[in-house]
Amino acid sequence: MAVKTILSYPGASHILTAQSEAIQMNDPQIKEIIQDIKDTLYATPNGVGLAAPQIGYLKRIFVLNKDYIVKDLEENSLLLKSAGQMLVFINPKIIAEKGEVFEEEGCLSVPGEFINIKRAKQVRVRAYSEQGMQFYEKFKGLASRAIQQEIDHLNGLLILNHKKA
Repeated sequence: MAVKTILSYPGASHILTAQSEAIQMNDPQIKEIIQDIKDTLYATPNGVGLAAPQIGYLKRIFVLNKDYIVKDLEENSLLLKSAGQMLVFINPKIIAEKGEVFEEEGCLSVPGEFINIKRAKQVRVRAYSEQGMQFYEKFKGLASRAIQQEIDHLNGLLILNHKKA
């Protein structure tokens, strides 16, 4: 489809701080949105993840670049075995959290800002794949933090919403 412009704060704050809506799996726009997110993330140097609102779609979808998080996937992970470089999460929900980590994060939509943020060290997520199959996966490390940040985007939150240390 197309590489889109990544929206940035404060110029696009009306979109970046809005709540995204759940995707209906039969939504005819879903394939285009997913491809646009993938194309844009693939074209973004050092981009670990990208959520639909960051390119203007207020839909509950995000994508992670597998190259950055492969070591944070469980050995028996279905996502690890899936084809392709981009992992798609539709209507994601964190269903369990474990531990805490306090680390610096940046965001493609808040260029130049790096903020220390407390996140869960490990998360278990329920989501739907690009093929419409529901999955449950456990993530740690960078994958866990990236998922939490992308879900923040779906909820209209930016790294700026977290207190600076």
